Amino acid sequence: MAYTDYNSTMTRPHWAGANADIDIHRELWEGEIDGSFRAMSLFRESGLTNYKQVAHASNTWRGDRIGGIEVKGRKSGEALDQVRIPNEKFIITVDTTSYASSVVDYQDDWTAPDFRPSHVFEHGNAHSKTFDTAHIIKLIHAAQWKAPTSLTNFSDGIYDSSSVTAWDGGGDYSKDAAAIVKAHAKACETFVKRDLGGSLAEFITLCKPEIFSRLLEHNKLMNVQFTENTGAGNNYAQRRVAIINGIRIIETPRFPTSAISDHILGPSFNVTANEAKVGMLIFHPRQTLVTVEAQPMTVRYWDHMSQFANRLDSYCMYTVGVRRGDACCAIQMP
Repeated sequence: MAYTDYNSTMTRPHWAGANADIDIHRELWEGEIDGSFRAMSLFRESGLTNYKQVAHASNTWRGDRIGGIEVKGRKSGEALDQVRIPNEKFIITVDTTSYASSVVDYQDDWTAPDFRPSHVFEHGNAHSKTFDTAHIIKLIHAAQWKAPTSLTNFSDGIYDSSSVTAWDGGGDYSKDAAAIVKAHAKACETFVKRDLGGSLAEFITLCKPEIFSRLLEHNKLMNVQFTENTGAGNNYAQRRVAIINGIRIIETPRFPTSAISDHILGPSFNVTANEAKVGMLIFHPRQTLVTVEAQPMTVRYWDHMSQFANRLDSYCMYTVGVRRGDACCAIQMP
């Protein structure tokens, strides 16, 4: 393309250098800051765990398990047989603080707009995600829980690694969905047989997004013939599956997706490669987990004068333990 005769001597505002070829245009900044999307804690906001406080009292919380009694019969004149009621204890110890710490030098703070609200927002999001993932990991572990042998009214957790072994090779999600719902129904049947008290409606199902996508293709879940007037609220167009086998379902991205060997809360939160394949959890919120808290979420923005810096610290001290695993099922996916 031909240039004008004055191209080499043209005056170009906001172009610097001897040849006017260095772009120095001023950025138009309107205060827009892109960061993490707001992340609400599923377990904290929805009450999917039991909270216990040990702040200023101890680092250990104790629970007791009791049960396993045999009913006998007698006829007139027969002596009564006494039956021992066995009991066991379990303890949960808090030993790790979850924290995030950020430092902003005075000079950088003086020469930039106020990023403080965005920084606090980032801390909160990170803590919410970590908190939820820790609870999901403990649900996966709860499904592998072994009941105390002395308590005959307790059962082992349910870890199902065989019901869904492969996805449909042709990409037919309806076949995958049928296998998932069948495995879910199998777990529900086991819970009913265990006579845990209450109803299946008290349970909650969590699943990975890719599992939820498959469920949207289920032939009966999305068919009004089977959901009309039931209050299920399933809707393909709105990406909504509300109930499976009488249990509310929630999709969440907080599942671990790969093996974890150095979890911040300690080795009891590590995950194997197979455990990371768990894509669905069914559990009773009141009976399965216990969250023991020694320090609630605290945020401090403080002036570190000796270092000429402002600091943002956020921290909490908690751990998650298994109350009883026989009210929990984990379904491993291919």
